[in-house]
Amino acid sequence: MLILSLFSLIKWESIFLLLVSFGTGAELQLLHFQVNNSIYCAYCLLFAAVIIVLFLLNFEKSKKTFIAISLVLGFILFSIFLKGSATPVYAEEPPFSSFGDGKITVRLYTDYFCKPCKELEPKLEPVITELVKKNIINISFIDTPVHPQTTLYANYFLYILNKDKKFNRAIRARSILFEAADGKITDIEKLEIFIKNKGMNFKPFNTKRIFDNFSNYLKEDTINATPTCIISNEGKKDKFTGSDILKALEHLK
Repeated sequence: MLILSLFSLIKWESIFLLLVSFGTGAELQLLHFQVNNSIYCAYCLLFAAVIIVLFLLNFEKSKKTFIAISLVLGFILFSIFLKGSATPVYAEEPPFSSFGDGKITVRLYTDYFCKPCKELEPKLEPVITELVKKNIINISFIDTPVHPQTTLYANYFLYILNKDKKFNRAIRARSILFEAADGKITDIEKLEIFIKNKGMNFKPFNTKRIFDNFSNYLKEDTINATPTCIISNEGKKDKFTGSDILKALEHLK
């Protein structure tokens, strides 16, 4: 902006127009980046507005080819060289569905429509509850989309936490959703009625960022079946499946 101000003061109009056009192309790419990631920065949007207003105020039809080349160049170069992340802080924080302050990290991968997951869940609940309350573990519940309707259920699990993120509420929500899946509820309206009838409220929001994070974990932990549990302790990561999950968690006590 200082450089733009300088060229404006000394009346170097062509260079000023070149920079503003290039900047507008760059801002269009940055706006696309924000829209694509569903993350918006008020400062970025305000700065973009200033650049675009300057572009419109200084636009000259006689130089439209010159302007078009500068604008496209700005867009392309930023497309190539932009190395940005929409969630740098979020990536360092535990996922939205994580609980506990323990040093041992646990990621539990389940599917509400998975019969072994449903059978294991009541046995896991008391063990996980004890480990969380004693600050032994930090556990993340990650819904694994094995069944076509799992994503729908995963959304509502997060919607429930968005209303009030408490560990006991998360455990209760999982129990309700397992019950709904057992009843083969796949209609959105029926699922919402079922959840409300169980005395649980929810607050919808955009879950894309969390699902992206979950997808990264699925790839990182090479999850190909449910239930699966990843336990990371002092730099060592172990994978457990089926009934071995309960034994592994009980051992942490």
